Amino acid sequence: MRRLHSTLLSLSCVLAVTSAPASAQELAVVIADALAHAPLLEAAQAGEAAARARFDRAKAERNPLLRVEGSVGTGRIDNGRFFGIAPASVTPLTVQATTEMPLYTGGRLSAAIAQAGSGAEMARFGTEQARLQTIVQAVSGYAELLTARKLEARFGQLVNELAEVERQAGLRFKVGDIARSDLAQAQARKAEAMAGLAQAQGRRQSAEAAFLRLTGKPAEELAPLPPILLTPPTIDEALDRARQSNPALRQARAATEAAKAAERGARAEARPTVGAFAEAAHVRDQFFSGYKADSVAVGLRGRWTLFSGGRIAARTREASADLDAAQAMVRQADHMLEGLVIDAWQSVITARRMVDASRLRLAAASEALRDTQLEAKVGAKPMLAVLDAEREAIEAEAALAESEGRQTVAAWQLNALTGSLPN
Repeated sequence: MRRLHSTLLSLSCVLAVTSAPASAQELAVVIADALAHAPLLEAAQAGEAAARARFDRAKAERNPLLRVEGSVGTGRIDNGRFFGIAPASVTPLTVQATTEMPLYTGGRLSAAIAQAGSGAEMARFGTEQARLQTIVQAVSGYAELLTARKLEARFGQLVNELAEVERQAGLRFKVGDIARSDLAQAQARKAEAMAGLAQAQGRRQSAEAAFLRLTGKPAEELAPLPPILLTPPTIDEALDRARQSNPALRQARAATEAAKAAERGARAEARPTVGAFAEAAHVRDQFFSGYKADSVAVGLRGRWTLFSGGRIAARTREASADLDAAQAMVRQADHMLEGLVIDAWQSVITARRMVDASRLRLAAASEALRDTQLEAKVGAKPMLAVLDAEREAIEAEAALAESEGRQTVAAWQLNALTGSLPN
């Protein structure tokens, strides 16, 4: 039994001094991998590029437009000798160049540009929201994998220890040194530890699979969690920051601006438009053999829909309803954001208290384990008491690891909601 105690103490010491290798993956690297691999972020970036292109197209509607049209063919014309013109083969050719520039559109162009600009802003905030979401997922996956691996290692150690205890208990039972119940207790504790190990292994495998999906790379050795991010000192400041910088809320506000522009554009349909134009044309063999004509014209061209049969009024009502819906969605987004920030704030506070309590629990459990090991050495307590103390120490260590992970994730989540995560 003394040799078994020495083995247990040696294993505990080895585990205590084990640390992450110098080449371990850092959280910052994992976040970068996740951002480079996230399909959601890639789709958001593509949507942002398309929205910027639509904005550029809307602005380009103010620029002059130059259009060239033409046709050429071959055939034969027979005028029945009208005007004494004999039948002949002809090559009809028509070329026309037109340039147009809007001078007054009744507010259509400015409304379209404003709507497209707000759409580009919405897409930009959507990309930022996807980036923050990916970062929080990376931090959560990193913390979960660290915890799962730590639990698996500790339960693996406990199973090895209990296997030795079971073996020695079996030997002692054979020689009549202990009762059958003592052997059964050793076997029960080993089975319990094996169940805990199986659960820890499953959790670790799930965490590694999630890590691979998130980053596109298999998980290597991970460095310990970095220091906790600074968070807003008060709930009121957290809410103020969120209302100023949260991408989802800003996206909803941009949607309202787009709806306002759409309403202005709908109302502008009832106003006239005026534009300048210049045209030049060259025609040959259009009606008679050898006929050709050149023309140039400049001027103004206007359009005004005096009666639309209710189309413009209906479109205006539709745009007004869309604006009301967008404004309501801003209020809804603000309410949701307030709830999320309060939840995240409380999660940070709760996780911080859990970390403090878990550290006290681990310190007490570790001290109890040391005292129980010393008492067992002198025969004051049975070996099973040492194993129970070690199991409690493992549970305390697991609780600390999980609470530290929750604290880290909660801090990142709160900062993501306030739009203050590092780029």
